[in-house]
Amino acid sequence: MVVALRWGVSIGVLVVVVLVLRDRFGAVDAADTGLPAAWAIAVAVLTSVVANETLVRAWLALVAMGGGHLDRPRGRWVWVSSQLTRYAMGMAQVASRAVVARRHGLRPTAGAITTLLEVVWYSCLNGLVAVATIPWWLSGTGLGWAAWLGVAPGLVIALALVAPQAFLGLTVRLSRLPVLRRVGTLARASDVEVTHRDTARLTLVYTANFTLRLAGFVALYVGVGGDPTELGRVVGAFALGHLIGALAVFAPGGLGPREGVTAVVLAPVLGTGPVLMLVAMTRLLELAAELVFAGLARLRWPPSADPRTSDPVRGGRPDTARSGPAG
Repeated sequence: MVVALRWGVSIGVLVVVVLVLRDRFGAVDAADTGLPAAWAIAVAVLTSVVANETLVRAWLALVAMGGGHLDRPRGRWVWVSSQLTRYAMGMAQVASRAVVARRHGLRPTAGAITTLLEVVWYSCLNGLVAVATIPWWLSGTGLGWAAWLGVAPGLVIALALVAPQAFLGLTVRLSRLPVLRRVGTLARASDVEVTHRDTARLTLVYTANFTLRLAGFVALYVGVGGDPTELGRVVGAFALGHLIGALAVFAPGGLGPREGVTAVVLAPVLGTGPVLMLVAMTRLLELAAELVFAGLARLRWPPSADPRTSDPVRGGRPDTARSGPAG
């Protein structure tokens, strides 16, 4: 019942966005709307698959900071199998990865805090870019309220770089919010030890992930006939949409709010038909890339694999020096 309600809200948001766009931008020529160019689809899927790999490596680095260890093939499967659960319930990947990681010897709290850190880091980067591109996308969208939401994430990134443990403590406090407690999230700051060097390197990794996904989105934008000279607005629409999608924890995978905000920002320069095709194809190809990544991960980590005969998974902190993001 709860899952159906969440999906109902997401679909309702999409319907409202379509109606609003048709009313506000009906004068924009939306003729000849078709699928994006084949090259754009290929670029979008490829960049998304590679971006997923960067997230896996960053997550494995966070696991290592907590004193645990997963070999990369197994880590890919744990990451992607839990990542897909966010389409059942908003933020479900946090609790799901805690459960899945536990099957491979990690503490549930370690699985939760490392996943939550991933979400916070990526959301903050989107907020930072959204604020930086305000001059390009804010005019004519009526989304002034959303611009203010990007201010705090910039401060959080600064906190991560200047005071890593304070950043970690803030993330743990977020896990105590009612919406996250409902999905069974458990997090403890003691499960991860983050240094200044760690936060600097991870920020670079998450920036690379953002850049890859943005490249795929820009390819689709051009592939549906978008004007390349509007790149500032495109970057802002992408970042703001992902930020709102992450904050809309009631929506499975941010579905609805993310597409709605992105469409409102880009409709004045792209047209109603093309912009709706763009946001729909972006989500569809993102899901397709995750399924491809899951298939590749399963090939490298078959169901018959026995964790007891693979690289050991350590639940406590080793005495050896910790490494940064897996190379």
